[in-house]
Amino acid sequence: MDKKIKIAVSNFKKDPSTVKFKFLINGEKRTGFALLFEGGYYVYKNQCQHLPVELDWEDNDFFDETNKFIVCATHGALYEPQSGLCIAGPCNGENLISMAFEVTKNNIVITV
Repeated sequence: MDKKIKIAVSNFKKDPSTVKFKFLINGEKRTGFALLFEGGYYVYKNQCQHLPVELDWEDNDFFDETNKFIVCATHGALYEPQSGLCIAGPCNGENLISMAFEVTKNNIVITV
């Protein structure tokens, strides 16, 4: 059975911004993040595609200094927020793992 995680859209205080969340897959604790970027919502597993490490160095800090790209704090890989495509770094050409979600009036509902 799929598990649903709800994140209130009111948790996104600005554009761009992110909200990190936790979930279980096969008994393993994982994290993901939802992001608001240029008016659109996107949801990804919090894992670099170069090595299995979380992207954020400081909790829920996913954007580079320009607020235009998701950055891996470990390797400096840059990912496009809308597609998850790595455009620079050791995993160039690979994509973040997106997660299924829907946007309702008040929430982002993520399917795990």
